[in-house]
Amino acid sequence: MSTQHPHDHFFRESFQKPEIIRSFLHEYLPPAMLAQLDLSTLDLQSDTHIDENLRQHQTDLLYKVHTTAGTPLYLYLLFEHKSHPDRWVTLQLLRYMVNRWHEQENKGTGDHLTPIIPLVIYHGEKKWKISADFHALFESLSPDLIPYTPQFKYQLHDFSHTSDVEIKGELMLRAYLEVVRAIFDPELREKLPKLIDLIFHLENQQTGLEYIYTILYYMSRATEKIDMKTMKEVLHQQGEKGDELMSTIAQELMQRGRVEGRTEGRVEGRIESIIDLLERRFRTVSSTLYEQLEQQSLSILQMLFDVAVDTPSLEAFNDVLARYSTQNDK
Repeated sequence: MSTQHPHDHFFRESFQKPEIIRSFLHEYLPPAMLAQLDLSTLDLQSDTHIDENLRQHQTDLLYKVHTTAGTPLYLYLLFEHKSHPDRWVTLQLLRYMVNRWHEQENKGTGDHLTPIIPLVIYHGEKKWKISADFHALFESLSPDLIPYTPQFKYQLHDFSHTSDVEIKGELMLRAYLEVVRAIFDPELREKLPKLIDLIFHLENQQTGLEYIYTILYYMSRATEKIDMKTMKEVLHQQGEKGDELMSTIAQELMQRGRVEGRTEGRVEGRIESIIDLLERRFRTVSSTLYEQLEQQSLSILQMLFDVAVDTPSLEAFNDVLARYSTQNDK
């Protein structure tokens, strides 16, 4: 089973496109910050700082950019695709930034650290109401303790409940934002024709047709709110191009096995639910847990979810999981 989440793949495919990242920064960075950046110098970095056990819920991209004064800084984009906000994201961001600075120290690239601007992009079902300040993680900080406690904040971009008038940017960016906003919408099926019509406005752009396919393939994998029959009917309204794209998507899904794909989706969803629950109860889980859960059948995963609800500790849960894994090895 592939461990790449459809949200992860779609975010990376989108925000690696120069026209999307530049449009996003131009529209959603604070004007004072934007005025200091030379966006023509944007350079995508190849590495990631996501912890192994969090990769099912988060995706990151790191861009290096120069200021108008010629000094370098990093833009760190963290995409949260959990259905609910995570109050510990500030601590995770601090860890990622420190790791980056350690790498800079080890490489001996100068005597000064490069500033990092963290940007959190979220599109879950629940609105993000958590403070972006690191100090908010502490119950209380007296004035005497503040000088000894790290402090920073991230730029939050919550598109979970963004209105139509708040969606801004070039057409390719707006198409991306409209899709990720709609993917959790219970009325997605009814809104699909209007959404597809917007997407097909990309057809006349240089890489538009390729990106239309990326969007449609994402929608076919990221939600069960629409089935292939509905998508086929709506795409047919776009004429020959719509029929061709539907045929391409159907062929690729068949190659992967549509029946297996549905089972895989349920399995992935159940695995993520188990990990989500254990993280909320015990904060961290083993980086190998996802791989261990992948080896279980859907029926076993359903039983393990019930175990995760009541288990007194991670050790107790792992003992139960080990027993099921032993049975699978026989």
